[in-house]
Amino acid sequence: MDRRLAGAALIATPLLALIFRGLGVSGLRPLTACLVALAIYWGLLVLALRFSGGWSLRPRWPGRAVGLVLVSCVTGMAAVGAGALAGLSAHVLAVVVLAGLINGHLEEAFWRGALVPHLGPDPAAGDALRAVPAVLLFGLWHFAPAAAPLTLPGGAVAMVLCATALGAILMAARLFSGTAGAGAIAHALINIFAFAMLASTNAEAV
Repeated sequence: MDRRLAGAALIATPLLALIFRGLGVSGLRPLTACLVALAIYWGLLVLALRFSGGWSLRPRWPGRAVGLVLVSCVTGMAAVGAGALAGLSAHVLAVVVLAGLINGHLEEAFWRGALVPHLGPDPAAGDALRAVPAVLLFGLWHFAPAAAPLTLPGGAVAMVLCATALGAILMAARLFSGTAGAGAIAHALINIFAFAMLASTNAEAV
């Protein structure tokens, strides 16, 4: 794991939590404030990726077992979030899809790419152990958006636990394929449905 990037992520997480919280009570509509805070987070991810030399997201199938788990995660999220997605207005739907695509790809490039650049396509036990701190950091980061004054389906703790579990699955895809590409596609699709549920639950979306 890249210790400089890990340290930066540890420092940035509480600061981003303050930003999510502060913007949420600033007078902006809650979802608008959340989107602005996400844009700041994305900007930091882009800076980190440029600093680290970037990361390729070339899709590569992670194998039958992990691939099946990824497809199951996307399918399950689609089953839960399809109704919310269908109920959004056209402009909110466009924002949700764009945000999901951006977030899924940037997060995979950073959390399963630049942060763990030396994990090979051979999922040795040592690689798996070295990946654990990155998975935990990814879960920890979700305390930042959970600080936003939004109604979260399942609550903040459920959001962090689900993100950690998803992070472990996406890291497995990274280990078995040697790239974060397949995970980026799955992550983006999952984000689209998750963001749709968030927008639907918080009806003041614009």
